[in-house]
Amino acid sequence: MFELNGNGVVGMRCSDNHRWVGYVHVAEVDKVAARGVDLGATVVVAATDTPGIARTSLLADPEGAVVGLWSPRGCEGTAVETGPGSLWWVELATGDMAVARSFYASLFDWDLVHTMKFQNGPNGYTLFKVGDRSTSGAFQFEPDWGLTPMWQVYFEVGDYNAAVARACEMGGEEGFSRDVPQVARIGVIVDPDKAIFLIADPIKGV
Repeated sequence: MFELNGNGVVGMRCSDNHRWVGYVHVAEVDKVAARGVDLGATVVVAATDTPGIARTSLLADPEGAVVGLWSPRGCEGTAVETGPGSLWWVELATGDMAVARSFYASLFDWDLVHTMKFQNGPNGYTLFKVGDRSTSGAFQFEPDWGLTPMWQVYFEVGDYNAAVARACEMGGEEGFSRDVPQVARIGVIVDPDKAIFLIADPIKGV
């Protein structure tokens, strides 16, 4: 477990694939996994117990984006949601927004809100919500963006340029970056083993 001031932020486990995976809190992993298969997903990792942590499974959605299912067995999930070092956001890059919206709304009973305010392409942005709270988001990439369907995680930083410099000093690389209007400066970081994540320097006072 990675902790910040004694509070759990994210975890790490051994895997054949070096990547970041976002997990969704569910009541019963096995039932949700079966429901996902009925909706067109495939099981990547069958349901398993990690003692004292959670029962988990990995699914690949109809486009191949991998998402985790998490039923707590001692760890509810991240305990740090704001401030530098926190898990700031989780987001789906999809090649077909209509397919993604239908699948995830059905799988997790998420509500859908569409917006154009983030200026990330002609298809806008979908917020996945539970009640009034946004849980994650999705955008549809264009064919020439060089992306494949995937879930990606963001970590908050206090100084974007300093965070990039530090990552590069430790063997990482900076990828695409941009300013999201009224939200944050965001950018891709590729770690020394080629796992991709993003960092976000939120606009202060927003």
